[in-house]
Amino acid sequence: MKAKYILLVIALASVFGACRREEKDLFADSAAVRAQKALDNARDVLTAPANGWEMLYFPNPESGGYSVLIKFDEKGNVFVASRNPQTTANKYMTDGNSTWVVVSDYGPILSFDTYNNVMHKWADPDPNPNSRNTDYERGDGYLGDYEFLILEATPEKVRLKGKKHGAYCILYPLKVGLDWIEYFNQVYVYRDLLVTGNDGTAFKYLTPGSEKKVVYNAGRMDEDYERGLIYPFVIRPNLVTFYNTGMPAQGGNAINFKINSEMTALECVDAGISARFESAMTIAEILNAKLDNHIQWTVDKKDMGESSKAAYDVIANALKSSGGSLRKITIQRIDSTYKDPEAEGEPEVVTKIDRINIEFNGSNGLTQAFFVMDFTLNGTQLSYSYKYPSVEGQNPMYASEFLQRAGGGVGKEDVGLERLKALITGEFNVASASGSTLNAKQLYLIGTNDSNKRIKISAQ
Repeated sequence: MKAKYILLVIALASVFGACRREEKDLFADSAAVRAQKALDNARDVLTAPANGWEMLYFPNPESGGYSVLIKFDEKGNVFVASRNPQTTANKYMTDGNSTWVVVSDYGPILSFDTYNNVMHKWADPDPNPNSRNTDYERGDGYLGDYEFLILEATPEKVRLKGKKHGAYCILYPLKVGLDWIEYFNQVYVYRDLLVTGNDGTAFKYLTPGSEKKVVYNAGRMDEDYERGLIYPFVIRPNLVTFYNTGMPAQGGNAINFKINSEMTALECVDAGISARFESAMTIAEILNAKLDNHIQWTVDKKDMGESSKAAYDVIANALKSSGGSLRKITIQRIDSTYKDPEAEGEPEVVTKIDRINIEFNGSNGLTQAFFVMDFTLNGTQLSYSYKYPSVEGQNPMYASEFLQRAGGGVGKEDVGLERLKALITGEFNVASASGSTLNAKQLYLIGTNDSNKRIKISAQ
């Protein structure tokens, strides 16, 4: 019996042994060799472009993107430059005194391993405790990354993913001969045409058979923030590139857009994709939205219709005759707070006030007089009517002094007021002065009953 068991064991071992096959290696090289080749390839690719890389940098998946220019050298030094409203205050900033490495950590990792004043700003906590950025208030900064998993590295494109916050970033070789400062100058031309001062502006996103409303918000087009339907983008010279898979479109995704020659639409330029953005607001509604965003508008004294120029000159000449001068007129909307002293425990009431600001040289040197206006919007038209002098944030005597000087002397405030009304009050049609309906930063207020009553205003 024992011999039978031994024979059975031998037979089974022979069967299982016969079934076993040696697996062939799927790769010619070992894992260690493949990892080293990936590191070497990444280093070679990153240091190759003569003029460096254009990085489309997204601090995190919910953030608008920014252009960053980077030049890696073979000694491990890196030169980084950017210009943006968030971390460089719209100034060109560079830092060439830091280093970079490519290391292995579940794949090749690009690390800016010493502090760089341009790159690391995105991950710094906020030095300003009064910042309005909620992430800053938590001490998270812009939730940016300075270490990236290298997903793809070819001479044409490098694709990265932030190691901590997971945003995808793409690097393209920068055109040889393109000056870095000029690159950002071109970016800012496009920024001004499309987004500067445009937060809260509504757009229509149009594809064949489909239309949806989106709202511009700090480098994103938002369809529904609560549901995660947000579409960040980055502005490049003469091009807008959306994050990752871009905007949904028929037959694919819309990623790259350009402003059309009429400046009335942002149109997709990807092959086979039809998609565009157009303003969903009238020019008058855009003006109202920008006023709500506390954007101030300056009257252009060099571009006025005949009637408006005559009214302006009367005031300017009267101030000059009195020994003063008219310097600037601006339009703005401010938040005014009021708390009833007898309503204990009740919160302050915040109201919006439309105001005309007159900057002039008077008895106390350069100063301002403020006048509260009644702003009424009706479709494509608006009306401005005078209410009263504002004393908020100023000496109330300044308004009185201005009206005296504008009227021709002491006791002639009423004459000065009528002259001011002749310039700034009335019913107006609102038109784009630049032709652009995407970001109307220069507008004409044109009298509905007198086309020569025309004032050009520019957003500041």
